[in-house]
Amino acid sequence: MPRLAQRTKRTPIGGPRNILTVTNKDPNYFYRWVNDTSGRIDRFLQAGYEVVNHEAEVGEKTVDRASKLGSAVTMVRGSATLVLMRIPLEWYNEDQAAKQEEIDSLEASMRAEAEADYGILTINSRKK
Repeated sequence: MPRLAQRTKRTPIGGPRNILTVTNKDPNYFYRWVNDTSGRIDRFLQAGYEVVNHEAEVGEKTVDRASKLGSAVTMVRGSATLVLMRIPLEWYNEDQAAKQEEIDSLEASMRAEAEADYGILTINSRKK
């Protein structure tokens, strides 16, 4: 039995496969896969993202692994090429807070208009 204890985690044939999970990530960054279509990578670069070019472990041993295209970590899915990019966590959180402010403002205006003209409006939010 000691031999089984050393065995790596097995993924059953019919089980889910973790093809886009990235391990060995720097906890100070937010990572995401970006579809390499016309101008999209450049837009992310202008927003502060950088292309991940370090040795990243992607997916499981039993499925397609990420490859290096030049120095970028990439993955081909169908006809799309995905590029692994990251942004400092502080900047990501600032971007998310700005988006949430816009949503909060829109919801407040919806509530004000609904209460003035139509009665009561209830909005369920996923905010924590």
